[in-house]
Amino acid sequence: MLTLTPIERDMHRLLRSLAKAGDPDAPQSACIGYKEFAQRIDPHGLDPYTSQGQMRGLYPKLGHISVYEHQHGRPLLSALVIRKATGRPGAGFAELASQLGFEAAEDDGFWEHQVAQTVRFWSADDPVMVMDSAMDRVMKELGSIRRAVRRLAARPAEQG
Repeated sequence: MLTLTPIERDMHRLLRSLAKAGDPDAPQSACIGYKEFAQRIDPHGLDPYTSQGQMRGLYPKLGHISVYEHQHGRPLLSALVIRKATGRPGAGFAELASQLGFEAAEDDGFWEHQVAQTVRFWSADDPVMVMDSAMDRVMKELGSIRRAVRRLAARPAEQG
């Protein structure tokens, strides 16, 4: 399991607050542009990864947050960060989602669904839902381990 760095935790908190304040009937209203997001995380431009000239350093951090959320069985929180000009995330969002095993990750429908799921999940402010998502992920992993152990046990014993 991944852990978040201090600045990633700040980014995660901001994204959660945006999602929590979002309207499930208009989930894209919770989205924020990359530039505004970076300015809210680092208003004085002190962090080399989020300052104006180094915005590219922001993308891996958002990707790390997406992996973290996926590992915890939650929707991809970084779906809320978009290019203001297009109203859509950068290409890296779909690439990472594909790597995480999501199908049709390059379709706008996938991104829209992630935004809606993110806002619905966090705006519900339901601690049971948060725990359930984590437990669902643990149970899925345990199922994978159980299947692997059964496959190993089914192999004939190797002769030495």
